Amino acid sequence: MSTLESYLDALHQGVFQVVVPKALVTEPLEPDWKRSPINVPSAGTIASYRRGQYHAHETVSEYCVHMDRYDPEKNPLMHLIDDASLVLMIHETMETILVTAKDATRKDPLQRLLDQHTSWRLRMGFGAVLWAIATILLFLAISDVTPFFTVILPSLVLFLGLLTIVRGIRQRKRQEHANKDIIRGSLVAGAGIALFVFWKLYLVLILLVLVIWFFSSAVVTLLRAFRERGNLPNGFWYTSGLGVSSLVLGVLAVTLPEGLVDLLVFLLAGIVFTAGAFLVLDAYGLRNAARLMEEGGFGS
Repeated sequence: MSTLESYLDALHQGVFQVVVPKALVTEPLEPDWKRSPINVPSAGTIASYRRGQYHAHETVSEYCVHMDRYDPEKNPLMHLIDDASLVLMIHETMETILVTAKDATRKDPLQRLLDQHTSWRLRMGFGAVLWAIATILLFLAISDVTPFFTVILPSLVLFLGLLTIVRGIRQRKRQEHANKDIIRGSLVAGAGIALFVFWKLYLVLILLVLVIWFFSSAVVTLLRAFRERGNLPNGFWYTSGLGVSSLVLGVLAVTLPEGLVDLLVFLLAGIVFTAGAFLVLDAYGLRNAARLMEEGGFGS
């Protein structure tokens, strides 16, 4: 009987990530490993687990485990500053979108044919919706981002809260979970309503948090880059690049806060547009591939 932890010694010897095939892990992860609901996106991940500083991404066939410098339960602030800087989140989100799009083109032909019959229209439609959202965000970034904070963001928060309430009402048979969802949804919906009224206040708070986050991440990352130059899992230049990028964004937040807000909305528009583009391209490819495979006899 072997546990996932028995294969993680290399993480304490400077290795950034260990990949463990699921077949080698015979002991269940839980309850020692706790499922993590919020994570930076990574390609192929179907679930994420944490145990102290260990962070495991579960894929279909393996566990990809790395070790954070700080345990998010014991030191959430330093974890956010050092292990999950905003620059890193944006970078890994874009990388995940690109990798996922490439992987979609490598599926087995018969599987792609099945996907075509079930989801290409849905993907095409969802991609078009993402394009529309990206277009709106891009327009706001170029002209005036105020409506994003006065209408769009509060509406999204309110909508998420109402969805959670509805889910709780529908799950009345599961009394405990239903009540939690209703309470959680009510709090989120209330926050959404408050955002409509106090949007200027929360925008100032967002900028203040970003300033602290950017400068803290820059200081911690750059100090580590120079102190541990020869012992950085991701390399000196990559780590330094993250630190310098955080520093630049921090300076921008102080000197040109409106410019930073425009930039972040522009980046969000770019991420949404890219995700939509890959969905549309994948749907188009699924449709054409299915047509060719059916003509070649794959569908018979």
